[in-house]
Amino acid sequence: MRKVFIIDDMTTLTSHFQILASHLHRALIAGCLLAATTSFAGTYPLGSMTCPEIGQFASKAMQWREDGVTPKEAVARLEQLRPGESVEKKNLMMVLSLVYGGYGDSWTVKSAGDAMRIDCETGR
Repeated sequence: MRKVFIIDDMTTLTSHFQILASHLHRALIAGCLLAATTSFAGTYPLGSMTCPEIGQFASKAMQWREDGVTPKEAVARLEQLRPGESVEKKNLMMVLSLVYGGYGDSWTVKSAGDAMRIDCETGR
């Protein structure tokens, strides 16, 4: 009778190992797919702007915020700087949304420029 329990325990143990191996296999596949996707993802298009120029604009936008310029006025100023639709304008609108959003609450003029320049240089 004791042999039956040992066999049952071994069967259960083997079953648990198979389930664990299956989960590990799936996790490995998911990790490989994520790594492949990340490695093929390029930096966002900058158009004619450089990362330092994006940082300079972030500092300028942060200065606007500190001077009391409203988000609506900041968008109007951006329209004057970059009329029409372009990749550059799309990126600068994103910078404005960060400056006038939660990130801007903790940024200074300098740190806003540094953060956006570094963010750009790392490809985010």
